[in-house]
Amino acid sequence: MKTLHNGDKSQPHIKQFQSSHWFVELLFGVMGALVLTLIVAVSINDASANDKNDKKNGTSDKSGISDAALIQVGTADMSLLWLDIYSAKLFSIDGKYQANRFPMTLDIQYHRDIDAIDLVDATIEQWQHLGFTEANIALYRQQLVNAWPDVKEGDRLTFRVNNPEDAAFLLNDTPYYQVSNAQFPEAFLDIWLSEKTSRPELRNQLIGVN
Repeated sequence: MKTLHNGDKSQPHIKQFQSSHWFVELLFGVMGALVLTLIVAVSINDASANDKNDKKNGTSDKSGISDAALIQVGTADMSLLWLDIYSAKLFSIDGKYQANRFPMTLDIQYHRDIDAIDLVDATIEQWQHLGFTEANIALYRQQLVNAWPDVKEGDRLTFRVNNPEDAAFLLNDTPYYQVSNAQFPEAFLDIWLSEKTSRPELRNQLIGVN
């Protein structure tokens, strides 16, 4: 009778323990699900934010920048009076220049600090010299405003054209802006490579004539 009495007395404790154990498992299960949901939400938000930043900067993993090894065609230095402005190099697939044959890369290393707005203005002046219409200049200017950064002495700005629909600016070898106008690459390169350029000697050096 005593043993039976003790056994009966312990039953509520066993039931209470089992009930508590079930509640703890449920609680941890719910918490785990909430944590997992939170992690997924944060990952999605981060990915979305990165994608928006890429679109804002004009860069993305789909930039299509070619890894093909290009060969230097020529090099030239730009100076005004006693001031060294930049050094430019032109690269092609075989080390020879042919107008509008791609891939092609123009690499410019600056020897002094220049504000972006000054670079934009100088580029527009060159387009005016080449006889571009004001309508086209206004269209290309939108690309320039996004493509030209403030440059510091020693900075390298590279314009890499895989084809007219796939061209990008790189700043110190880092993708900076993906061009979104198929006419822009030829217009930009014409500043240095057109037969009507304001700097024919520099052109000849770049295309390997001299």
